[in-house]
Amino acid sequence: MSAHRQTLHTWGACAGVAALSAAFSFVPWLYAVGLYQREAVRAGQWWRIVTAMWVHLDTWHWLADAMAAVGLILLLARVLRPQVIVGTLVVCGVLVQIALLNQPTVQWYGGLSGALHGLAAWGGLRLLKPSADGAEDRFSRWIGVALCAGVLVKVWLEQSWLSPIAYDPHWGFGVVRIAHAFGAASGLLIWVLGEWRAQGRRQAHG
Repeated sequence: MSAHRQTLHTWGACAGVAALSAAFSFVPWLYAVGLYQREAVRAGQWWRIVTAMWVHLDTWHWLADAMAAVGLILLLARVLRPQVIVGTLVVCGVLVQIALLNQPTVQWYGGLSGALHGLAAWGGLRLLKPSADGAEDRFSRWIGVALCAGVLVKVWLEQSWLSPIAYDPHWGFGVVRIAHAFGAASGLLIWVLGEWRAQGRRQAHG
């Protein structure tokens, strides 16, 4: 892919994530059908597992997640394809929602933060890996170290396994911290599976 097309795809991915999350956050009927509600999902409204990550509770909540998503996409697109980045974000978000079904204290949830923790963990690990052509990219490696360390420290400090939800007066609502831990675990899982598949292909062609 040419550098120009890569840039267009990268900014298209950023705009797509921001626009989709804005639609589910500010269009009332999309908000209503998209928000994760545990009992609704258990009653058969399975699509909420996919849509919940795009729903945000207010403008500041949406803006914070949208800016974080754009920042991560721009950082990771230095060495990874934008389509793969967005795909990983979506898969992490779905895995987070599935995991939340086993958390009866979490009755409702919305936002990209869980998926973003997963994307940061996966992306950080991917950036730590040397490039296929053997070229040295120290800046990307340092970004990888910062992302991995940041996710680990944040998840540890939040101690979400002790308190899955913590009220944050700054936001004015309970932050579902356990979603951050589930997101980080999802990113790690996707990275492990990716490495396993890559090793299998290498062995098949070796």
